[in-house]
Amino acid sequence: MRSYTRLFFWLTLCGLSSPALSQSPAVENAVFWEISANGLSKPSYLFGTFHLKGSTYVDSLTQVMDKFKSSGTVVGELLFDSTMTMKMMTASIMKDTTLDMLLSREHFQQTASWLKELSGYDLKMFNKMNPMMVEILITSTLQQKYFPAPANDRPMDLYFQQRAKTEGKKMVGLESFDEQINALYHQFSYKRQADMLMDLVLEKDRAKSDVVNMNRYYREGNLTELESMMTRQVFSEKETDVLVNDRNRNWMKQLPGLMKEQPTFIAVGALHLAGEKGLVALLRKAGYVVKPVRML
Repeated sequence: MRSYTRLFFWLTLCGLSSPALSQSPAVENAVFWEISANGLSKPSYLFGTFHLKGSTYVDSLTQVMDKFKSSGTVVGELLFDSTMTMKMMTASIMKDTTLDMLLSREHFQQTASWLKELSGYDLKMFNKMNPMMVEILITSTLQQKYFPAPANDRPMDLYFQQRAKTEGKKMVGLESFDEQINALYHQFSYKRQADMLMDLVLEKDRAKSDVVNMNRYYREGNLTELESMMTRQVFSEKETDVLVNDRNRNWMKQLPGLMKEQPTFIAVGALHLAGEKGLVALLRKAGYVVKPVRML
């Protein structure tokens, strides 16, 4: 099984999005952008990541890697370190309940059967894990089944940071681990997470096709279709703000200063770029010229 660190990248926003995105004016179809003007002596670059694709894919994107190499600062959603796996494990463990208590006997068995079919693992091994992590585990296993990655492949977010460290670049995380976990886990009750897990399990065929389509749309840079797919995830306005909009606004407090200091390469989940509350629109409102760039 892939490490829990690998699963964490899925959680950081390709799997979780918002119906509110589709109600906003669409930005152009691209996941790679140049940011210029508004006092910048040199352009910076914004790259929307897909957390289930890795270093092998990124290395094939010549324009992306050229701009990465020419940047002095590399920015991610958060900085990864050797403690991340243990932190993730700790955060995913439920208190005072278990999966077989949250789910009906029938739903537990349906989930267990599918997980066994996909991975060979027994759901009882993950009985104390919160439902969202089980959902991520299943989705990640689907990704590996249909789009197998080499054994040495690394999640692209981690790869950018490892290369930045090797090349002596400045590295900045836009939020802390606790801030991200509060947004992505703690705002959802265990019951809410269990309902979302069963939405996935009870629509297995759709889940499989979604993984295939998501990979295709991402390769095409088709942000519109990615947004459209994600509208199936039904979140309240408050949940949407915590998951996406509030984080984007907080990030915008940091990005101008970083870009003014030196050319910056910003790598965050692709769906943070979309809509009128996405980073592309927010950067434009702040006075920057933001235009799509070919990845190859």
